[in-house]
Amino acid sequence: MRKYILTLAALCLLYSSALAQTLAFDSHSMTYGYKNSDGSWKIAPQFQQAYDFQNGQKRFAVVKQDYRWGCIDVNGQMIVRNIFFTKEEATTAGKEWQSAEEPGKWIYPAENGTDRKWGFVNYYGQWKFSPIYEDARPFIGKAPMTFATVKMEGRWGCIDGKGILIINNIFLSQEDAEAAGKQWIFGTQYDIWRCPTTNPNTKKWGYVNYLGRWVIDGQYEDHDFFGKDNKYIYTQVKKDGRWGNIDRNGNIISECIFYTKEDAAYALHQIESGRPLNEWRLPVSNPETNLYGWVDAKGEWAIKPQYEDATHFANDTGLFATAKLDGKWACIDNEGYLISKNVFTLSSEAWQAGNEWDTHQELGHWLYPIRDPKNDHWGYVNYKGQWVINPTFEDAKLFIKTWNNRVAPAKQDGKWGCIDHTGQFVVTNIYNTSADAFVAGRNWAEKQKF
Repeated sequence: MRKYILTLAALCLLYSSALAQTLAFDSHSMTYGYKNSDGSWKIAPQFQQAYDFQNGQKRFAVVKQDYRWGCIDVNGQMIVRNIFFTKEEATTAGKEWQSAEEPGKWIYPAENGTDRKWGFVNYYGQWKFSPIYEDARPFIGKAPMTFATVKMEGRWGCIDGKGILIINNIFLSQEDAEAAGKQWIFGTQYDIWRCPTTNPNTKKWGYVNYLGRWVIDGQYEDHDFFGKDNKYIYTQVKKDGRWGNIDRNGNIISECIFYTKEDAAYALHQIESGRPLNEWRLPVSNPETNLYGWVDAKGEWAIKPQYEDATHFANDTGLFATAKLDGKWACIDNEGYLISKNVFTLSSEAWQAGNEWDTHQELGHWLYPIRDPKNDHWGYVNYKGQWVINPTFEDAKLFIKTWNNRVAPAKQDGKWGCIDHTGQFVVTNIYNTSADAFVAGRNWAEKQKF
């Protein structure tokens, strides 16, 4: 009995001595070690970084040596090899040792110092899966549904707990491969999940499912995502320099005809919102001829491309727009018929003519100065582009004021004056500049009575 008491006392003394170990820094070697309560070194200073021992019957401390992390026991023995890049990984391995888990139940990514390849080891540092990867990350999940992301041939994929490649190494980033792995474990919508990636041979973009298998072949020059979580129905893709829309199975929703991704998304919105497609128009050029027309939300020609330039319909659903033909602007309706002749120098002039037509104003209420290319003289047309005042002037400006008292500066015989809506000079052409004639015309117009 006395012997048992002595032995127990000795064990208590040993345990209290272990508990008394204190992390300490040696300024001479610039390393860390652990001291007894009397100040002597229990574990000699040798670690680049270290932490206090963690409580428990089997205690360990996380330390850094040779630029890698591991764990030591109270006697300074390396019970978890210093193979880890982070303190957190080493701590997890230390807890596995402390719980007396079978080595290899949990495995950890490690780099082979010889060829810089990555594999997986148990906490003793023994290879569980040979180092054949360019990079690797820790396992996620619980057995049997556990995976780790690995990099091979410049691409990321996933292996399971047996080291089998379960998700093809096709992903461009580790984050994408991890998202695919989580679909494998947790995904409730894994059948619709799509992730963009490039074909390693052609470098063209396509989309793969959570197993890293092609669903939409790599054929696009650029891409967008199927939503932030890769589970949305549609996305935008670029082909032959233009953007369009596809669904998650690769079916074409809008032809690749739009200049920008935003235009394609705008077209898709028309379809999703249920707007009648025959009401929506967007000006684009034909890639083959460079002539402009208008397409609907499906990217199909609503107004054939035959113009040198084109503008938007108001809100892209309005009743008129302007188009350029033979160097002059005209106004067209939403079916592509000319509202006015192509006689306007500026698109804004043609647009004003279209607005006059759209608001049902009386024909000829507004007149527009136009130069006749046949005789190089100026006259005035109505919104249909028809001559109302024949081209007999050397120069001409827009009308000021309205209707009965309207006048416009016009030049004849080298001098400026102002004409009324019949083309007669009401302010004699005696001025050197159109600005002077404008002031005189305004004064005359303000004196007129309706």
